[in-house]
Amino acid sequence: MKFTYRILPEQRLNILRFSGSVSVADVTRHIQQFWADSEYDPTYNGIVDLEGVTTRAKVEDIKTLLDFLENQKTGTGWWAAILTEPKPTALALIFKAVFKGPIKLEVVSSWQAACKFLQIDLPRSATPELA
Repeated sequence: MKFTYRILPEQRLNILRFSGSVSVADVTRHIQQFWADSEYDPTYNGIVDLEGVTTRAKVEDIKTLLDFLENQKTGTGWWAAILTEPKPTALALIFKAVFKGPIKLEVVSSWQAACKFLQIDLPRSATPELA
């Protein structure tokens, strides 16, 4: 599992990238790392790039993630999650259906759809490097 992120203050945009096989514990640990960044601004919109990600998570793990994010109350922006694999996409859609947090969330399958949802133009070069 690999995690990278970029904060683009001039665009008021956060970009997070997960790759490999991702668990709920991985997601919560790395989101806390992202929130700890001094440049993090909870009002920015964001894209979570999960293209090609696989997961060991199960439907019952969604409650853990829901509790984590809903209890934090950090963030008020709009977020697009890009998913391309069936199981993570299904779990993300279930998550979206029951999420009651302060952010607006959309599950999409491409960068183009994410940018359309966020009403931005974002060149692919702005995505985090996966070195």
